[in-house]
Parts: sequence; structure tokens; C-alpha cells
Amino acid sequence: MISKLILASVLILFSIINMQSKEPNVQIKLKYFHATLRCHGCIVIEDNINNSLNSIYENELKDSTIVFNSLDFLEDENQHFQDDYKFDSQTLILSKFVNGKEVKWKNLDKIWDYSGDYEKFLKYIKNEVDKFLLK
Repeated sequence: MISKLILASVLILFSIINMQSKEPNVQIKLKYFHATLRCHGCIVIEDNINNSLNSIYENELKDSTIVFNSLDFLEDENQHFQDDYKFDSQTLILSKFVNGKEVKWKNLDKIWDYSGDYEKFLKYIKNEVDKFLLK
């Protein structure tokens, strides 16, 4: 009887230790919000985002550590994002989720400043995403 109690206690202790040592599930989401009618610049920015992410974070995209979506913020089901993230025109929102809960976000509004210079654009995306991956 005592040996069963000791065994059960040890198993419970190992379970608790195992649960505490698990790494949190971290996911980085990038959401590019565009209007229904899109200009050439908006399309170029989306292409730059895709190209940047694919060239830097190929593995993270494959295992869904990083997820990219392009959304029309004027569609009814997406309009709430304007209030959630405080924007009123096309933008890129970077979000960090830990165990399924959004813990921080940032508006990467400089994508417009760097849209004509792909190298600066790429560096900007990398620097911002890396900050979210590390912290």
C-alpha cells in the first residue's frame, strides 16, 4: 500500500514538473490590412511582405510559428480590426500570441516609407519580427 502511494506521488510530481517545463506555444501573426479597391502600391507592399517573410522565415512559415494573412479591412467581418488595432488605412499589424492569447502587437506603419526600397523594407520587417520572436 505504501509503495503504491509513493509511486503515485512520484508520478504526480513528474507530471507537475513536466507541465511546468514545457515551452509556451508562441506564434507570430502578421496581418496586412488593405482596402477593397487596391492601388499598385498596395499590391507591391503585399508582395514585399510575402517576399521578405519567405526569404527570411521559410522554416517558421512552414511550422506555423509565423503566419501571414492579407485581409480587406472594409469587409464586414474584418471591420472590428480597425478598432482593435487603431488604424484607418492600409497597414501591417504584427502580433505575438502565447498559448493562443495575443500578448502584444505593433503597427508596422513604416512599410509605406520603405515601399520603394526593398532592402530597407526587408530589414525593417526582419528587425520587427525578430524582436517579437525573442521576447
